[in-house]
Amino acid sequence: MKLAIPLLAALLALTGCASTGTMPAGANSNKSQPQVVIRPQPQTRPSTTANAEWVILGVSPNGNILHEIDKLSIRHKGNLVLFRDRKTIFNPKKENFLSTPPHKQSINSWEVDCVASTFRLAAMQLLDENGREILSRTYNDSEIRPMPVVRQSASFQQVDYVCKQALAT
Repeated sequence: MKLAIPLLAALLALTGCASTGTMPAGANSNKSQPQVVIRPQPQTRPSTTANAEWVILGVSPNGNILHEIDKLSIRHKGNLVLFRDRKTIFNPKKENFLSTPPHKQSINSWEVDCVASTFRLAAMQLLDENGREILSRTYNDSEIRPMPVVRQSASFQQVDYVCKQALAT
C-alpha cells in the first residue's frame, strides 16, 4: 500500500511530462534522422463516482482489500442510515470470490439500523481492473435480510463510522 501510492503518483507525473516530440518552427533539425513523435498512452481512468468523498477505513487483515466509505452518500431514510462503500482488491488472484465473479473493485450500497446494530446490502456494482462494469445488482428485503454487526469486523467499522456521522448531522 505504501509503495502503491507513490508509484501511482510517479506514473501520473510522468504521463503529464510526455512530449509530442515536435519542434518549434525555425528550429534546427537533422533531416537525416526520422522525427520521433511520442504520444501519451490513453490512461485507464479509475472508477469514480460523481459527488463522492471517499474516506479510507482501513485494509483487510491479509492486506489485500482497501475499505472506503463515501462520506457524501451517508443519509437518513426513516430509521435507517444509507451509505455507499468501495472495496478495492489489490491482487484479485489472492481472493476467494465465492458466488461473485472475480473483480478488482466493488461499490456497494448499504442500509444500516444504528439502534438494532444491523446492516443489509441493497446494491452491488463490480468493476474489472479497467473500471468496466462486470455486474450491477440490487437486492430487495426478501433477497438479503438485515444481518447483525459482528464486533471487530469490517462491517463493525463501517456501521460505527456511518452511525457517528449520521448523529452529527
